[in-house]
Order: sequence, then C-alpha cells, then structure tokens
Amino acid sequence: MELPVYHYEGNIVVGQDREYIQDYLDFPFEIPVGMGALRLRLRYSPLKVGDISNLITLGVYDPHGFRGFVSPNPPGREVVLSAGMATVGCIPGAILAGKWLAQLAIHCVVADTKPCTYSLDIELMLETDTDIPVHHPMHSRQKQVAPGKAGWLRGELHSHTVHSDGVLTVNELIAQAHTNQLDFLAITDHNTVSALQDVENIALDGLLIIPGIEVTTFHGHALALGVERWVEWRTGYHGWTIEDSARLAREMGGLFIVAHPNSVGSPICTGCQWEYADFDLDLADAIEVWNSQWDDIYDTNPKSLNLWHSLQQGKRRMPVTCGSDFHEMSHWGAGVPFTYIYASHRSTADVLEGIRNGRMIISSGPWLSMQISTGEGNKTAGIGDTLSTKAGRVFLTTGWEKAPQGAQLIVRNKQDVILSEHAAGTGSVQRWLDTQPDDRLWIELYAANGAMLAMTNPIYIKGLESADQESLA
Repeated sequence: MELPVYHYEGNIVVGQDREYIQDYLDFPFEIPVGMGALRLRLRYSPLKVGDISNLITLGVYDPHGFRGFVSPNPPGREVVLSAGMATVGCIPGAILAGKWLAQLAIHCVVADTKPCTYSLDIELMLETDTDIPVHHPMHSRQKQVAPGKAGWLRGELHSHTVHSDGVLTVNELIAQAHTNQLDFLAITDHNTVSALQDVENIALDGLLIIPGIEVTTFHGHALALGVERWVEWRTGYHGWTIEDSARLAREMGGLFIVAHPNSVGSPICTGCQWEYADFDLDLADAIEVWNSQWDDIYDTNPKSLNLWHSLQQGKRRMPVTCGSDFHEMSHWGAGVPFTYIYASHRSTADVLEGIRNGRMIISSGPWLSMQISTGEGNKTAGIGDTLSTKAGRVFLTTGWEKAPQGAQLIVRNKQDVILSEHAAGTGSVQRWLDTQPDDRLWIELYAANGAMLAMTNPIYIKGLESADQESLA
C-alpha cells in the first residue's frame, strides 16, 4: 500500500519596514482510514540573525482538536504520534481518519538580507517504527491529597520540562523538587499539557502536582494553573483573544495568572512582555511580579512590582505570585524565589484556593509574618484576609526570620510606605497604624543593595465608610 507523503516548503519574508514578523501558516492534510502513526519533520533556516533567534513552532491538530505543540530544537527533530505513544509535547491517541492540520506558528522571524526558508514533511505510517523519545498515555488522574494539617506549603508555580524547552524530564524535575524539599510543584510547559501524562508513573511521595500550562502567545504569557486539558493560546487566529484564553482556563476550574508582564519582549524574548493593554484584569487571578532572580539588566521585576503597586490604588484584589521559571538545574539556585501558600488541607485544590485568596508569601529565603487586629477582643486578620473595623486604625504585628544584615523591612498601604524598619536575623515590630476606610497593608523586605528578598500579599481593611457604601449599593 502506497502511503501519502506531504511536503511543504517556502520562504518567510519580513517587510522592509519591519524588524520581525509573527504569523500562523496552515497546512491542512487528509489521513485515510487505517493509519497507525504519523511522522512530521520541520526544518527552517537561519536559526539566528545576529544575536537574535528565530523561533518557529509546530502545532498538530486532529479532527477533534489539539494533538501536539513542539518547538523543534534543533529544527529537523522528528515528531511522531500514534495510539500508544508520542514525541514529548504531543498527546498519544488514535490516528483518526479525516482532515488534520499542521500549523507553523511564527513566534519570531527577524529581518535579514535573505528570507527565512522552511520545509515541512508529513509521512503516514501503518504502525510506529521509531526509536525517538516518546511517552505513553495517562490514565484518569485523581485529585491529589497528601497527609498533613493546615499550614504554609512551599513550592514552585512556574516550571518547564523536556515537553517544551526545559532540559529535565518530568521524573528528573520531580526528583529535584524533592531535593529542594518542595511541597507542591506546578508543571507549566509552553502551550502543551503532555507532561502531565508522565506524572502517572512516578511516585510522588507527598509532593502535590499542580497541573498547568504556560499560555505562550505572541504578545504575552500567562500561567493557567489547575487545568489538565490544553488551553487555546493562538490569539488573533480566527478571532481568538487573550480574554478567551482566560475564560477557558477558568471554565476548566483553573486560575489565570499574568506571567512576567514586564519581561523584555520580542524579538529578544518572543512574546515574553505583556502587550495586551486592553486586557480585562477582572479575568486574571494574580500577577507574577518576581520571575527568576530579582535583578537583571532590564529591571523586569521592579517594573512588574511597580505595575502591581499601581493596581493596589483601586478596589480590585489582585494577588501577587512568583516563579523561578525553571528550565534547568541552576534555576533553583541562590536568590531565586519560591511561593509559600497557606492551605486549609494539603491538597492541590486547597493550594489553588490559597492562590485565589492571596494567602501567599514570596521569598528567596527569609520568612515574613503579618497580622492585624482592631484591639476589639479577638478580632484579627492574616495575609489574604479581610478585617472589618469601625476604628480608623489597626494594630500591626509583623515578624521576620533569616533576614541578612542591612535588610530593610517596609510596610505599605494603597498609596505609600507607612513604616520602615531595619531588619536582620530574627525580629518583630508591633505598632498602631492609622488606616483609611478601604485600605490594604502588606510587607516588602529588601537587601542592602535594593534587591527584593521577600514580600507578603495584602491584608484588606474594610472600614465603616466602605461597609456603609456597600450596604447602600
């Protein structure tokens, strides 16, 4: 039986008035009845123009939808799909008869003296005959619950494996999470959930896995946490919007977190900067303000923190998160933050609920604590909570541990810094503070060189005036 072979090639030309181009190229093809496997190979050149990399990814869609997202690195790596196994980044399953789509997503092709050339080959097979790295389909995943009481859990909310552009397998990443004594780990590969299939065959030994995906668009990235199915990311394709991606993640029961919004963008880091100026922030559950180490030559983290500060001046509650953006072993080195989440139970569901409610501390080492009270009996509130009070002041109790010499602790409200203290080693401060009727307080801890060491999410204060206004609404 002679099997169909599809071959496509062409040039990607960047207009003379453009620095780079971003686009989608569609290559629909038919699969007849009786096929057992599919092999694809994408090549493109040049890989770099000067110091800037070109990036073209390969998406595969069967008659029912998503089957794979692969960043061929290097281009030419084979991609194989079959009923029982598939290349990392892809989902195993039957090779259905009907119309399929191979799509080249041009995340960035930089202007050059010659066009960027590409070729795509698609070969149909009766059965799998390959020795390339593959993974096997997962069974129905159970919601994770581990022994343990309510308390603070430490973990990672942003990580990658070989299923996208990370260097570790899922097994290796989980082993490293145990080495770093993490309680939870979110696996968020770019535009695919295929890594979750490998989790089924690994002994987790109490580690909570948060399923997720990094929605990696041409104009911004976001973490969809708590989702086990693929989230459409192709904004601008057939009218899809970033708001549609956020709504879809939430409909799946997940959270939508804007990632590294002020990272350097295209063409240096394709799509890394959040460019959706009109995005409805009511669809976001949090903002990642600390990505990898605090300092970089572009001041990306301070800019993201300033953005979050500006949002605090309104009434919207927008929790703050961090992530190492783990791709390799060195990314869990000194100065990289982890997220501490207060969970009612040791379960993935309660970790997600802790994020949603802002019961979080982000830190590269030091520990922070904060509580406010009204002085009226036992009426108190902790991080992420709301305190209702008729008084125009609250009593703050805050503490720190493992703060280095020269560290500075500041307490902020919606408008400004209202308290500043030198902090070293272990210590605490108790103080009465004047507050506004609708206010919020949080702590930030800085090193002597100005780098962030740790911060809390806010405690919210609902005063007499704001309570009366709500009752009249």
